[in-house]
Amino acid sequence: MERWVRHFGVCVLGLVSWAQGVWACQPPPSFATPTLAPSWVVEHAEYTGEIKEQIARMEGRYTIRVVRDGWTEIPLMLRDATITAVALKEKSGEAHLIPRDGAYVFVTTRKGTYHLQVKFSRLLAQENQQEALRFWIPQATFSTMTVFVPRKDVELRPIDQLYVDREPDALRAGTRLTARLGAADRVDLGWNTRPTAPEKVEPVVYGEVHTLVTLEDQLARLHSIIVYRMAQGETRELQVTVPSTVSILNLRGATIDDWRIAQTGDHKTLTVMLTKPLKDTLYRLILEGEETRGEGSATYRLPELTLIGAKQERGYIAVARAGNIEVNPQEVEGITRIDARELPDLLTTSVATPAVLAFRYPQHPYQILVGVTRHQDHPVLAAIAERAELTTVLSRQGELLTRAAYLIKANKKQFLEARLPDGATLWSCIVNGTSVKPVEGSDGMLRVPLSTSLDAAQTVPVEIVYFERRPAFQGVGSFHLSGPTLDVPTTIANWSLFTPKDVKFLRMSGNLERGAAAFAFLDDPFIQTAVAEEVNRAEDWRAALKQLSRRAVGFGGALRGKQRTYQAQSGAEGDIVENQPAYPSAPSAATVENRTDGAFGAWIDHASETGILPLKIQLPKAGTVYRFNRLVTAEEALMLDATFVHLRMPWIPLTAAGLLVFPIGGLAMVRMRRH
Repeated sequence: MERWVRHFGVCVLGLVSWAQGVWACQPPPSFATPTLAPSWVVEHAEYTGEIKEQIARMEGRYTIRVVRDGWTEIPLMLRDATITAVALKEKSGEAHLIPRDGAYVFVTTRKGTYHLQVKFSRLLAQENQQEALRFWIPQATFSTMTVFVPRKDVELRPIDQLYVDREPDALRAGTRLTARLGAADRVDLGWNTRPTAPEKVEPVVYGEVHTLVTLEDQLARLHSIIVYRMAQGETRELQVTVPSTVSILNLRGATIDDWRIAQTGDHKTLTVMLTKPLKDTLYRLILEGEETRGEGSATYRLPELTLIGAKQERGYIAVARAGNIEVNPQEVEGITRIDARELPDLLTTSVATPAVLAFRYPQHPYQILVGVTRHQDHPVLAAIAERAELTTVLSRQGELLTRAAYLIKANKKQFLEARLPDGATLWSCIVNGTSVKPVEGSDGMLRVPLSTSLDAAQTVPVEIVYFERRPAFQGVGSFHLSGPTLDVPTTIANWSLFTPKDVKFLRMSGNLERGAAAFAFLDDPFIQTAVAEEVNRAEDWRAALKQLSRRAVGFGGALRGKQRTYQAQSGAEGDIVENQPAYPSAPSAATVENRTDGAFGAWIDHASETGILPLKIQLPKAGTVYRFNRLVTAEEALMLDATFVHLRMPWIPLTAAGLLVFPIGGLAMVRMRRH
C-alpha cells in the first residue's frame, strides 16, 4: 500500500512538471510571463553598451528567481536582436543552458537565484537626421540601460527626455545616455543628429609658376600661368603676392567666384575665391597685369610672384621684347639662367611673343635686374607699287585715253596720292574691283582711298582711267606723253601704246626702254593674265597679217610689206595689230576718231559730275601697239617723246612712184653723159 502511494505521488509531480513545461514553451514576446502561479520571475535587468559604426553592441545582465523546485524551463529570446554570447554566472543548484530553435532555454530543477549574462547586437534605425535604438526585452520588475553615443551634440526627443539622462563623456568624445525603463518590455530610444563637423585636414599644395614679361617702350606686360596641385586636404581660396607696382588687369580660371586685392607693405595680396573646393586635382590660374616703366629708364627689375600656403614652389621666368627694345641681364641672384628653348611648352605655346631671356628658380627669394636699351627707329618704306600696267589708246584727232593699273602694298596707308598729267580728266577710279570716290589733295594731287583692313603683305589692285586732248595728228610733228606720278615707288612698269595704223612714230625716246618687261618679273597672276592675253592677240594678228601678205601682189603689196617692216622695226618686239578692238564689247576706234574735237570735248565736260561713284571703263584698243617698260620708278613720271608722220593715203602711191622713178631717171642721165 505504501508503495502504491509513493508511485501515485511521483505521477502527480510528473504531471505538474509537464504542465509547467508546456506553459513555459509558449512563444511570448520575450520571456514567457506566467499568468497563473508563476514558478519564476525576472527581478532585475541591466543593459550596457555602445554605438559603433551605426551598430549598438549591448550586454544584458539578468537576475532570475525560481520560487519552487521541479523542472523549470525559462526561454531566453530577444526579438529584433542578434544574440552573440550567453553565460550563466551564479546558480543555486543544477542549471543548464540548452539551445533550441535558434535561441537558448534555461533549465533547472531547484528553486533559488540565478544570474545570466547575454550579449547581443542591434542595427540603428535612421530617419530624417534621427537615430533610434529599438528592440524587445524580457519584462522585468525593473530595467535600466546605459549606452554610449559617439556624438557630442545628441538631442533627445521630448518623449525620451522623461526617463533618459544625458551626460557628456569627455574622454571618449561622446555622450552617455542612461534610461530607466521600469517594467517595459520594449526599448525605443531615439535622438536627433546634426551633421558632424568634418575633421579638418591641413591642405598640402604644390605650385608651379610660368611667367612671361614683355618689355615695351614705357611698359612691362605680365602674363603668368600658375598651376596648383592639391596633394592633401582641400581649399576654396588661393593667395598670391605680387609687387605693389604691378596692376592686375585680368584673372582667368575655372570656378572663380570672386577675387580681391589687399595692400600689404610693398606687396599686394591677391585672394581668389572659388565656388567649389579644390581636392586631389590640378588647377590652372592665369594672371595678366602690367607695370609702368620710367621714361628713359635703363634698367628694370623683374617682378617676383609668390604663392602663399604652397609647401613647395618652383617656376620659370621668360623675358620678351617688343619693337626697338634690347634686353640684357645685369644682376641675377637665387635663380638660374637657361636657354629659351628649355622653357616648358605651357609657356611657349600660350603666348605669341618669343622669349629672348629665360630663367628657372627652385625656391624664393630671387632677383633679376635687366638692362633695357631703346634704339631709334630707322625709316622704312610705308607703301610700294609692285606692278604698274599702263595702256594708252590714241585717236587721229589727238584724244588719248589711258588706263593706269597698279598693285599696291600699303602698311596702313589710307590714301594713294597720284598726280595726273597736265590737262588730264579723270574718268574712272577702281580699288580692289570696287568703285571708290577719289578726293582732291594738296597741290592738285589725286587722293585714292585704300582699304586699311587688309594685311600689309596683301596687294590691292588700283585702276585709274583718265582722258587727254592733244592736237590732231597731221603731217609731221612731235609727240610727248607722260604718265601719273605716285607718292610711292614702283618696282616695274609696262606701258602699251596703241596708235592709228596710218600714224607712224619715229625716233622714240624718254625714260622707258623698248619692249615689255620679262615674264620673270611678273609673278603676280593679275599681271600675268593681262600680258598673256595681249601676247595671244598679237600672235593671232601676226598670223593674219602673214596670210594677207602672201596674197598681196603688185606695187600695193610691196608697199604694204615695206610699211609692215618699218612698223616692226619701230614697234615693240614686232607686235603689230590691225584696227581691231581689244574687247568685243568696246566701241571701235573709228567711232572715236570720227568725232570732231569741239563736240567730243563738250560732251566730256557735260558728262562729268561729282558725288557719284565712277564707272569701270574698258579701253577700245586698236591700231599699232608699241610696248615699253621701266624698272624702279620713284617719284618720277613715265615719259615718252616721239616724232610722228601722218600722210594721207593718195600721196602714198605717188611718193612710192617718185622714189622709184627718181633713181631710174638719175641713172639714165649718167649713162647719157658718158656717151
